[in-house]
Amino acid sequence: MRFSLLLALIVLLAGYVGCRTAPIPEFEPIAVPEGLSAQQIELAILSGILNKPPPAQIDPLQTYSDEQFQRLIWEHFLRDAQSRSWFPESTAPGVVYAAVNTRGHYLRVALVFDESAIRTEIVETKNLMQSEGEIHARALKWIENLHDHIRRELSRLAFASKPAARHRSGPVVSSDGDRPSGNAVARLR
Repeated sequence: MRFSLLLALIVLLAGYVGCRTAPIPEFEPIAVPEGLSAQQIELAILSGILNKPPPAQIDPLQTYSDEQFQRLIWEHFLRDAQSRSWFPESTAPGVVYAAVNTRGHYLRVALVFDESAIRTEIVETKNLMQSEGEIHARALKWIENLHDHIRRELSRLAFASKPAARHRSGPVVSSDGDRPSGNAVARLR
């Protein structure tokens, strides 16, 4: 009997110690590379949320009408968005809402953007012990990973948007002598 009680106490204490909270920081804005359009920024955010490049059907260098762009966003990012990790929930002018819903924990953020920066705001949480300016430390790691994915996609689009990358003729030779084929945009997919 004592052994069972001691074991239960150890398990309970280990569970309590394993769930720690951290102060919610003011998230550093993500810098947007110069020259990207609002559509390219939104595309980079959505691709970063899903942690993959834009689908081949979307040319990140083309400017779409608002109606065309919203239809592409719906078809390729929002319609069947839920995944194991981050997924886009909705968009509005200048903001993309993203969420992660895993093992009963839910975190929703607003990614508010303009031509110079993307700012992150926590909108809603469930089962992440958010209170009095603190949240489960794991949620902050999820946001950090999301930021890394968005930065990668912004860099990818900024590189593809450079005139030299779009009009390069012939293969590019890397520093180790490999000769990748295809144009800059194709290499980015």
